[in-house]
Parts: sequence; structure tokens; C-alpha cells
Amino acid sequence: MKWVVHYAELGLKGRNRPRFEKTLCENLVRALAPLGRAVARRLYGRILLDAPEDANPQDVAERLGRVFGVAYFSVATTLEPTREAIGAAVDAFVSTRTFASFGVRVRRVDKALPFRSNQLAGELGARIQARTGARVDLSDPELWVDLHLLHGGEAILLHERRSGPGGLPVRSSGRALALVSGGIDSPVAAWLLAKRGCELSYVHFHSAPYTSAASQRKVRDALARLAAWTGPAKLWLVPFAELQQTLVREAPSEPRIVLYRRFMIRIAEALAERVGALALVTGDSVGQVSSQTLANLDTINRAATLPVLRPLVGSDKGEIIQLAKRIGTYEISIEPDEDCCSFLMPRQPATWTRPGPIEAIEQGLPVKMLVEATLSRVEQERIEPIS
Repeated sequence: MKWVVHYAELGLKGRNRPRFEKTLCENLVRALAPLGRAVARRLYGRILLDAPEDANPQDVAERLGRVFGVAYFSVATTLEPTREAIGAAVDAFVSTRTFASFGVRVRRVDKALPFRSNQLAGELGARIQARTGARVDLSDPELWVDLHLLHGGEAILLHERRSGPGGLPVRSSGRALALVSGGIDSPVAAWLLAKRGCELSYVHFHSAPYTSAASQRKVRDALARLAAWTGPAKLWLVPFAELQQTLVREAPSEPRIVLYRRFMIRIAEALAERVGALALVTGDSVGQVSSQTLANLDTINRAATLPVLRPLVGSDKGEIIQLAKRIGTYEISIEPDEDCCSFLMPRQPATWTRPGPIEAIEQGLPVKMLVEATLSRVEQERIEPIS
């Protein structure tokens, strides 16, 4: 079965457009690989996809609907761009459908054809109306008849347009490392960066054995859901409890959470270097918790040398929850767990820190040794996608 895939933003990439199109073709083939062998071909501002033989169309549609870079897609019939072939294809198409209203859209890419788009649309509309008695509605019809007339003697009849997620193809914008907890926000932040074309690896900080392994299980499950959109990924599990206990002994209690986060940034940057990641990603939203006040985010940022991307920075919780439900991570994220930042939590966390006093505290700590000791205990896993 043939499918046509359209993109939107990729069409604005100028001389870089072929590279983005090539990456999107590769991602489409990879998304359908569990169903069998697919072939994708770039075709005049769209991609023509031969789906695996015997693949269930609904399974194909579900997978195409999770490929970033896709604006919309449809089952397609290919035919010759002649009045006779087009008329016969449209007759066969409408004969299998029941509708009270319809519209016809014709896009003529090949201007050498002996008819204009509006002219052919009018002819097809009259033909369908005579055959079915349905009324024409060009604003909100029950059935759209979409016909694209391309160069090289090809025409495509779209059966039913379905929306894709949009964005840019994964692997077209470089690699980033996402810090993920067991909560709602960080998987959503990672998804948004993947939608901008970033290939992601992940790091999760935990306080086992002093806390349960629930957060690790939740992160694995949530990232497996994300992998259905992005493909397989690396996950580093970082045992953080010993470093936390050192900070409890050696540092004041109020800025403890900010100190935790600064050490997380340093450790994450060391892991980012291993995979060539160009940025870190977090699920921070300004003012949501004590460590996410603007002052504390500024203090935490000063520990970083890589850019720290926060795609949720201006989102409220309701908006984040809606995205989490769309992605499929929400039900996983709301399961109870023990987050590492709740381990050895100060009674009154500082909500307004400045870099100078925090850096002065760290001057009395063996920062490099603590980071290296924690890195020596890191475990790596591979996350595979689940539907």
C-alpha cells in the first residue's frame, strides 16, 4: 500500500532541505521497520512511501503519526495525469464512501499539463455530484477529494488526510542530554526537544538504596513511551545518595537543593561529553518549585558550561499535563515514587540564592572528587520503544 507524507517546516530550509528530507525518509522507514520493509522516495515537496506488504493500515497510521517532521499523511493511489485515468480513479474512490457533502482540491505542480487546477476541480466536482447527488462544500465537507499532479507524469489521489506531529525530523538538529525524573515534566520537555529534531540521551539521578527503585522503573517505562516517537536511546542511572549525604554533612541546609542541582549539572555534562551532546535539557518551569525560582535557576545555570534548555519554562501545570497525556507518559508519571531530591530534603529550602555565596560554599567541598566518584558508579541501559 502506498502512502503520501507531507511536511511543512522542512519546505523552508532552502539549500539544507534535501538533508532534512533524507533524514525524514530514514525515520519513516525506521518507524515502520517492526512491520516489515518500507521504501521512502522524495517526490516534489512530499514523500511517497511504500509500506511493508501485508501491514495493517491502522498500524502504519499509528506509527506515521509519531514521526516528527510529518505535517500530514494519507493512503494514496498513484495514477497517470490524464483526464481519463483521473476520472476513473475518482469514480472508484467515491464509490466506496458514503457522504452528503464533498470538496475537491487539485494541486498542479506540473504546469505543462493541458488543464488548470480550478478547471479540473470543477470538472471532478460536477462528475461526483452527478454520480452521488452530494452537495459541494468547500469549507467543511464530509469528504475531501485531494489530487496532486506532479512532474514526471505522476499524479496522486489522497484518500484521507491525517495529522502528524509536525516539527523537525529527529537527528536533524544534533544531540542533547535530558535530565529526567519520575515526574510529569521532564519527559514532556524531552519530547518537545525531540520535536525540534534533537536526538536524545537521558540521565536519571536516584537515591537507592535509601529510597525505593520506583523512580527508576517509572523512568524506564516513560522513556520507552518516548522511544515510540524518537527511537531507541541511552539511559544513565546515577546513584546520587552518597553525594547528597556529603552535602548534608558539609554544607548549610537551606541551599541544599540548589547544591544538588548544580552537582547534577556537572555530572550530566560529563555524560554529555561521552555522547557528543551539545546541550542539556530539563523540565524546569519558572516558579513551580523552590529550585525553579528565577534566582535559583540562575544560580544553577552558573555551574553549566553547556546550554541548559528548558522548553517548559513558561508553561503551567495544566498545559504540561495535557502534553503528557498526548505523549502517553502521564499515567506512568503520576504513579507514586520517591524522588532523589526529596531524600534529605531541607525543612526550609532556599528560594532566592545568588551564585557568589553558593560558590563560596563549594570552595570548601571536594567538588571534582565528588563528581568523579559518582560517575564511577553510573550504570548505562538501552531503552527500546513500546507502543
